[in-house]
Amino acid sequence: MAEDGPAAEPLGRLIPIGRFARLAGLSVPQLRHYDRRGLLPPAARDRRSGYRYYREAQAEAARVIALLRSIDVPLADIEELLAAPKPERVLRVFAEHRARVERRLGEARAALESIDRIVKEGELMGRTTADRCSFCHRPASEAPLRLTSGGAGICMACVDLALEVLEIDARGPAKPPSSAEELPQGWLACAFCGRDRTQVRKLVAGPEIVICEGCLAQVAA
Repeated sequence: MAEDGPAAEPLGRLIPIGRFARLAGLSVPQLRHYDRRGLLPPAARDRRSGYRYYREAQAEAARVIALLRSIDVPLADIEELLAAPKPERVLRVFAEHRARVERRLGEARAALESIDRIVKEGELMGRTTADRCSFCHRPASEAPLRLTSGGAGICMACVDLALEVLEIDARGPAKPPSSAEELPQGWLACAFCGRDRTQVRKLVAGPEIVICEGCLAQVAA
């Protein structure tokens, strides 16, 4: 068995990579990677098998690497600290890494808030039952819904308001219909029966959807 390394020590005095990994709290693939980067080269290597061996004194540096990697310090910063662990350099590296972690934490909090909003609003979940009035946006617990269809719903108070709008409109002069291109997508057809503006006499618009005169009459009957 041949050997090479900085000190060319007999392999019997060195620790094989598997045992050294357990001693240092690192994995064998990590030690191989750190060797390739020049961060923690082995003390010796079998020239025939390529098997790596380490000195026991290298365990301290390996534990420092394991500790810093456990808090996700980049390898480039670890290399800098191991090369010259001066107090001012250590403080600078940790201040920079703290700023990175805080930035990631802010991004994670924003993602959590988005998750909560999506779940609360029912987005992407194919909600089939309305839980609030689509016109006044009050929850069904406060304003019981008189008519629902899919994710659309309308409470009795908004039904009364919509009927009043129809009465006022009937007393006034006829208005030319708006072009379909000028209308929001939710205003092109009744959210409750699906009939579009060419199939009904009147549509009453809410913030996002419309309800036709026929559906209002059905609820009021």
